Amino acid sequence: MRRLPIGGAIAIVVISLAACSSPSPSAVDAQALQLDADYWQIDQIEKKFHESTTAKDIDEMMDLWAPDATLTVGSGETAVGIDEIRRFWLEKSTAFMPKTHWISDHPAYKLEITVNGDRGTLHFECHYVDYAKKTVVYTTSADIDVARIDGRWLITNMVGATTELKP
Repeated sequence: MRRLPIGGAIAIVVISLAACSSPSPSAVDAQALQLDADYWQIDQIEKKFHESTTAKDIDEMMDLWAPDATLTVGSGETAVGIDEIRRFWLEKSTAFMPKTHWISDHPAYKLEITVNGDRGTLHFECHYVDYAKKTVVYTTSADIDVARIDGRWLITNMVGATTELKP
């Protein structure tokens, strides 16, 4: 009589274990996929940043920023919020001035991205090349905080700095 309950219990354990070993993605796989997607989306910020300065496309540039973002440049001048940041790019940034004809080059091997949940960081360099003169005319770097806001990665804080050309 005891054989039936013990055999039944063993059958239940075996069926349960078999159900757990199905080929569906694990939570670890899903997390790895999400992390890869996050890295890719943050990398797109860097690409669109350089694309927008090269094309002088202010709308593309502003699409990268959170509404309450901050931008600090030079000797500590800080623009707060979308309107001030837009004004900085249009009125103070040499890259957006009509007289400059620059291509914003970015050495990919100097790109650094971190992700921690819905927050991350992005570091890159910009090498502005005057395409008529075929020379590097300006170099800068950016340390950026990013956040996932309403499903999109956006810049929340950027600090620009000078940099040296080196490998």
